[in-house]
Formats: sequence, structure tokens, C-alpha cells
Amino acid sequence: MEQSAKPPEAPKPKNRTMLLAVIIVAILVVVGVGAYILLQKPTTTTADYTITIYDNGCSSSTQCGFKDSSGSPNITISVGKTVQWKNTGALPHTATSCDSSHASSAGCPVMDASSLPSFDTGTLSNGQTSSLVTFSQAGTYYYYCTVHPSFMHGVIIVQ
Repeated sequence: MEQSAKPPEAPKPKNRTMLLAVIIVAILVVVGVGAYILLQKPTTTTADYTITIYDNGCSSSTQCGFKDSSGSPNITISVGKTVQWKNTGALPHTATSCDSSHASSAGCPVMDASSLPSFDTGTLSNGQTSSLVTFSQAGTYYYYCTVHPSFMHGVIIVQ
């Protein structure tokens, strides 16, 4: 009896093995990058000083204003320090410098020197905190609330 030739075995496709290897590597990379991102500590920047904005109706100067941790609307800081404002009142407020572009006769009893940079927190609602403002130039910065200019004033002295 004559033996019939065995049909040749189909070669294992190398493409399939290669594709599987690429998929496994891709999954490992995605998992690794995801784990790296999740395990990073968030970078938080805190202000050197926080000024609280408060109100209790805001129909007189005793019902609304700015205050630091000691209760004063005026603070003295060193050059390069940062300040943020936190609105704890029910009404919207701003902290806006008394410079030529933000001047208000009601809100600015004294104008900042023209060489000082300006700042404006924008309108802050209850519970909102402003971005940090860095005071990089010495001088006296007068500021007020544009919503309540008659009552809300403060001073930051930078030395």
C-alpha cells in the first residue's frame, strides 16, 4: 500500500501573533499612562493672603466690606506676595483697583499711582474665590467693589 502524502500544515500566521503583541503592548501603555496620571499629586497654589468679602444686606458701610484674618480691610504685604479674595456674602462683589481704567468717583477716594499695575477679580458670586493676584511692585494699592462702590473699599500696601 502506498502512503498518500500528508497535506502540508498551514503555517501559523505571523501577522496574527504580531497583531496580538501590538495590542498587548498598547494596553500596557494605556494602563501605565493612566496610572501615572491618577497617582500624580495635584499642584495647588495657595495665596499668601486671603481677603474675605462679606455682606449683610450691603445698604451701609457696616453691612458689607473686605476684611483680612484680623478683620481689617487694609493689609501690608511684601513684594512678590499673592492675594486672593473670597466672597462669603450673599451678593455678587468685585475687588477692583483704583487706577485710571477702573476709576470711580464713588469707589475710589484715592487713585493708585499711575505706575502701579491694575487688577480686577471680576464679579465673584457667593462662595467663589478669585484668581491669585501677585503684587510684584511696591506701592499703595487702593481697591473697591464696583457693585457697591460707596461702601466697599480696601488698601494693600506693598513694601
